[in-house]
Amino acid sequence: MEPELEPEAPSSLGIHLPITLLALAASIFLGAQIGAIKRGTKTLNWQLGNIDKQLVNLADVKKQTDELVAKRGDLEKQTGAVQAQYTSLLTDVVELAKTDADAKKIVEKWGIQRQTPPAESKPTEDKKAEKKE
Repeated sequence: MEPELEPEAPSSLGIHLPITLLALAASIFLGAQIGAIKRGTKTLNWQLGNIDKQLVNLADVKKQTDELVAKRGDLEKQTGAVQAQYTSLLTDVVELAKTDADAKKIVEKWGIQRQTPPAESKPTEDKKAEKKE
């Protein structure tokens, strides 16, 4: 005789164990995601605070730069005036060197000479011929 197979009694752990493990894994995953979101939020808030500080610093630097540009403009005007005075003085020395021996010695010693303004370049006949070719 063959032994009769008894139907297995439904085990309460049979179906509940996989569901419990799945729920546990899902809750661990969701907990990790919530933790990551909180850390990301803290990082973004820190970055926003730094951006605000950098904007304040940038405004201060812009103000300082504007002040320096204004001061440099005054200095540039003073430099132009001094340069004009020296140019006038040296022009007088060059003119005086034509008649005064001491002035001539100074001009020769320091190599002072009048700077001629650059002549406007007018195309010569050769250049005109080159352009036509």
